[in-house]
Amino acid sequence: MHDSWKTWLWRTLVTTAIIVVIGACFYAEENMRGVRTWQECERELAARGESIKWDDYIPAPVPDAQNFYKASAMTEWFVKAVKPIASPPPQLLPTSNPETTINVITEISASNYIAWSAAFEPGLDLIRNAVQRPFARMDADYKRPIQRPVPNFVNYRLVSQTLAHRARCYLLLHQPDKALTDLTLLHELSQTLVKDGKPNLLVSSMIHVAISGIYVDAVTCGIQSQSWREPELKVLQKQLTEINLLPEVAYTFHAERASICQMLDVMTPQELMQRINGTTRQVSDIGWWFMPSGWILQNKAVVATIEEKTIDSFDFTNNTISPYKVKAASTSMNQVFSRITPWNFLASICVPNFNKAAIAMARNQASADQTQIACALERWRIANGKYPATLAALVPQFMAQIPHDVIGGRSMNYSCNDGEGFRLYSIGWDETDDDGITIFDSSGAEDREHGDWVWQVPQK
Repeated sequence: MHDSWKTWLWRTLVTTAIIVVIGACFYAEENMRGVRTWQECERELAARGESIKWDDYIPAPVPDAQNFYKASAMTEWFVKAVKPIASPPPQLLPTSNPETTINVITEISASNYIAWSAAFEPGLDLIRNAVQRPFARMDADYKRPIQRPVPNFVNYRLVSQTLAHRARCYLLLHQPDKALTDLTLLHELSQTLVKDGKPNLLVSSMIHVAISGIYVDAVTCGIQSQSWREPELKVLQKQLTEINLLPEVAYTFHAERASICQMLDVMTPQELMQRINGTTRQVSDIGWWFMPSGWILQNKAVVATIEEKTIDSFDFTNNTISPYKVKAASTSMNQVFSRITPWNFLASICVPNFNKAAIAMARNQASADQTQIACALERWRIANGKYPATLAALVPQFMAQIPHDVIGGRSMNYSCNDGEGFRLYSIGWDETDDDGITIFDSSGAEDREHGDWVWQVPQK
C-alpha cells in the first residue's frame, strides 16, 4: 500500500512537471510569436511615418481662460457626464420642439418659433462668448483612453437644430442678418469639436460631420429661396471654406487605432472582462487570466493593419477619398473577422467599421463644397442678374479657386438653365457619372451609395 502511494505520487509529480513544461513552452512560443508580429507591424508603420503611440494623440493642456469647456456651463452642457451633476446649471438650453425639424414653414409658424426660442437667448449668449476661446479641451485622464470624456451629442444636436431652424425662420421673415448671426454661432459651436484640427475621438469628428450637414442645409435653404444678400453670402462662403472634414476624420482614424492599442496595453483583466461581457460574444472570466500576452500583441497588430487599409483610402495631397478603397477595406475586415480566433478576438470587438463614417464624411464635404460654390454663384447672380454659363467665370472676383469633387478630384459638374437656375453634382460614392441623377431609397431618402450627389437651384 505504501509503495502504491509512492508510485501514485511519483506519477502525479511527473505528469504535473510535463504539463508545466508543455504550458511554459506554449506560453513562450505564443509570447514570442506575438512579440515578433507586433515588432514587424511597428517597423512597417514607422517606415510609413505613422505613429501608433497613444501619447502622440493626447491633446496638450490649455489655459482655463482660453478653453471653451471651461467657460460658464459649457462642460455641464456639452460634455457627457459620467456621474450625475450635483448642481446642474439653469435650463438655458433649447428644449425639444417638434417645429424644429419640420420642412414646411409659414410666416406665422416662423414668428411663433422665434418667440418661443427667445427664452433661450441668455444660454445662447453664454455659448457665443464661450466659442470665442481659441481652444476646446475636455478634462480627463487621457492616459487611459477608455476614460476619455465624450461630447454630449444630444445637446450639441439640439442647439444646432434650433439655431438652424431659427435661421430658416428669420430668412422667411426677411431678416437675413439675424439668420447669419445664428448660423455663425452654429458654425463656431461645431468647430469646438475640432478646435485644433486634431480630435482624438471618432465620435467627436462624426458629431462635427453631422452638425456641419445641419449648417450647410440651412445655408442652402437661403440660397435656393434667394433670401441671402451679398454681405451675408460673402461671410457664409468664408465659413464654408473652413469646413475641411477629410483630414479631421482621417486623424481620428489614426487616433482611434492608437487608443485601441493603448487600451489593450493598460486595461486590467477585470476591465477587459467588463468590456467583453457587454458584447454578444462571451468568454469565461477565468480565461482572461490565462491569456498569453502574445495574444494581446497579435490582436494589436490586427487592429493596426486592418485600420491601415481604411486610412489608405484618403489622399491628403489632393484632398480626396477613394470609395473603392474604403469598400475594399470593409470587405477585408469582414473576411478577417469571419472566423474568430484568439489572435483577432479582441480586435473584432474593438475595431469599428469605418465604412459608414467615410460615406457620411464624403457626402457632407461634397455638400459643403457645393454650397460654397453656390454662394459664389448667387453673388454673381445678384451682380449680373443671372447665373454664369461656367464656373470659371467666378474666378477670381467671387472665388479664389473652385473646389473640386472630393470623389475622384475632378471638377464639380455644373450646368446652367439659361441663367435662371443651375445644377451642381458630384459623381458620388459609386464613382459613376449618372448625369446628375439622385437615387432614393424605399423610404424616400437619398441613397448616398448610389447615384450622384446633386445640389441645384431649379429654374423658375
